Amino acid sequence: MPSKTAALQAWLERFGMPVYAAQAVPDGAALPYLTYEPVSAAFGDGAQPVLVEAWRRTESEARANADAEAIGRALGLGGVVLPCDGGALWLTRGAPLWQAADSGEPGVKRRYVNIDVEYVTDF
Repeated sequence: MPSKTAALQAWLERFGMPVYAAQAVPDGAALPYLTYEPVSAAFGDGAQPVLVEAWRRTESEARANADAEAIGRALGLGGVVLPCDGGALWLTRGAPLWQAADSGEPGVKRRYVNIDVEYVTDF
């Protein structure tokens, strides 16, 4: 079974772009890509917010929005359960699901996507 972080990383990779922990984006990484803030918890700790950021070089707001919406659609109304070492992760939509953010660079769009993760794990 994958570790908690590896399970989340593998799920994010299904969106067709490279995925990096926010603190580990390689120098010169080409857009588009997703970043996320890894966190850890255990059963009973409650839902933990995980921030995912979708980065894309485009002038199109619609294209950037579509990246965030794809994650929301994949979560569905009841969320997604990912098996991992010691149990599972239950991913659900955070609130708000996503919002636009300034990337600080012309022609680069960034979207914050909020995911709540319930760690149904023994550690």
